[in-house]
Amino acid sequence: MKEMDMIKDIVWAYRNYPDHVAFVIDDTSYTYQEVFARVQGIMPFVQDCPEDIIGIIAEDCIETYASILAVLLAEKTYVILHPNYPDSRNRTIVESTGMKRVLYGHESGTQQGLPNEIKCISTLELRDENIDHLTGEQTQDTNKNAYIIFTSGSTGVPKGVPISRKNLNAFYAAYHQLGWQLGPTDRMLQMFELTFDVSVVSTLYPLTLGASVYTVGTSKLKYMRVYELMEDEELTFVAMPPSLLQFLSPYFDEIHVPKLKYLIVTAEAANADLLQRFRACAPNAEFVNLYGPTEATIYCTAYRIPPKGCKQHNGMIAIGHPFTGIDTLIMDEKEIPVQTGEQGELWVSGKQVMRGYWQDEEKSRQVFAQFNGKEYYKTGDLCSIDPDGDIIYRGRKDYQVKVQGFRVELSEIEYRTKKFFPNETNAVVVPKKEDDGGCQLHLFVGTTPHERETLLHYLKEHLPVYMLPTEVHFLEEFPLNTSGKIDRKALTTLLDI
Repeated sequence: MKEMDMIKDIVWAYRNYPDHVAFVIDDTSYTYQEVFARVQGIMPFVQDCPEDIIGIIAEDCIETYASILAVLLAEKTYVILHPNYPDSRNRTIVESTGMKRVLYGHESGTQQGLPNEIKCISTLELRDENIDHLTGEQTQDTNKNAYIIFTSGSTGVPKGVPISRKNLNAFYAAYHQLGWQLGPTDRMLQMFELTFDVSVVSTLYPLTLGASVYTVGTSKLKYMRVYELMEDEELTFVAMPPSLLQFLSPYFDEIHVPKLKYLIVTAEAANADLLQRFRACAPNAEFVNLYGPTEATIYCTAYRIPPKGCKQHNGMIAIGHPFTGIDTLIMDEKEIPVQTGEQGELWVSGKQVMRGYWQDEEKSRQVFAQFNGKEYYKTGDLCSIDPDGDIIYRGRKDYQVKVQGFRVELSEIEYRTKKFFPNETNAVVVPKKEDDGGCQLHLFVGTTPHERETLLHYLKEHLPVYMLPTEVHFLEEFPLNTSGKIDRKALTTLLDI
C-alpha cells in the first residue's frame, strides 16, 4: 500500500487552495489561509510545551479546529474534553493523561471543574500570524500518538484509546483506496461530537482534498440543522448515524438532495428499510455502510449498499469487506474460526489497530488475542461471513441475554417491533437483571400508547414467549448520546425511576 501521511496532505491542500473555504461554522466561512493563520499562532505555544498531551475543550468554533491541527502539526497528542460532560469525568481524563495545559477558544469554553494546577489557555490570545511555521518538510514520528479518545468503560471509568500517527495514516491510506470521487469543490458534513472518533475523519479527510467542512454544533436541534445544511448548502458528502436519519424520517417527503454524492451510515447498526425509504430523497447518492471500533481507528470495513437486494440480518445492514491492510476472523467461544454462515465474534488485525488501552494493561490483555502469529483485537461484535465474503453484522455480544435459559438476541425483538409499524419508529430493548438471576425485557417504542395491545398481539405471533417484552414503554423522544446514537444507558436509568 502507498505510504500516505494525512497531516502532510492537509498542509499540501493549504498550500494549493489557500482561498478555498475550509470550514463553514454557524454560517461563517473560513478559508484555508484564515484557518492556518490561526494554526500558526497556536503552534509555537504547543511546540514549547514540555508535555506531549494537550487538552482541547470541545467547542463548535474555528479556534477548536485550529487547535487540533496545531497539536497534530506540532507532533503532540490531543485529548478532547467536553464542557457538557460531568466534571468528574473530565478530571479523570486529565489525571490519567497527566495533561498540564488545556486550550479553549471562547470564554464559555473554560472548564471550571478541572484541577487547579491545569493551565487553561485561550487560543484567541495566541497570535503569531506573520511567521510561517510550516516551512520545509514536516517530519512526523509515526509512533507518537495523534489523539486519545476516551470511551465508556464497563466499570464506569472511561477507557483511553490511543491512536498513533501510524494507525491514523494506515486508516487514511485504506480509506483513500475506497475510491471516493471527491475533490476541492466538495462540501462535506461534520456533525459528530469531537469526543467521538468519526469526527476525526469528518474533519481531517476533507482538508486533505481542499474541500469544505460544514460543522453542526450542539446548541441547535442537530437533526434539523443537518436537514438545513444538506438542502441549503447542497452538501455532497454526509456521514450520519442511523438514529439521526430516523429523526428525519417524518420529513422524507420534503427532503430532496440531488447534489449528494455519498451518504455514509455509521456509528451503529443501520436499518435496511429506513435507508431504502431515503433513496428517493437522494437519487444520485451512493449509500455506504462503514463499520469500525474506535480501537481500530474509526472504520475498518465497508459495504456499498445496493439499491435492491441489500444484505441484512434482522434489518441490520451488512458491514461488508475489510479495508486493505485489515485481516478479520469470525471466532466461536472456544476461539476457533467458524464456518461460512456461522455466527461468532469479529476479530480484526492490522496497522490500524491500537497497541493497547491507555495505562490499562489488564484491560488490553482481555481484548487482544494471538492467532497464527498475528495479534487480533476482539471487537465484541457478533458477525458471520456469507459465501460472497461479506461480513454480516448480527449485534453485540453484550446485547445478548439469557431468559429462562434461552439465549435472546435483543436486536431481533427490536427488528420485529419496527416491522409492526407502517413507518419507521425507534425500538430499543433494555434488559433488566433480577435478583433471582432472571432477566426482564423492557421495550421502548417511539409511538403512542394506544398501540400497546395490537403490538403485543403482533409480537406474540412472531416471537417465542420467552422473547416477549415484560413491559412496553412509549416515548415521544429518545435520549441521544453525544455521538448521535440512542443512549441505552439513559433508557436503563428510566427503569429505576
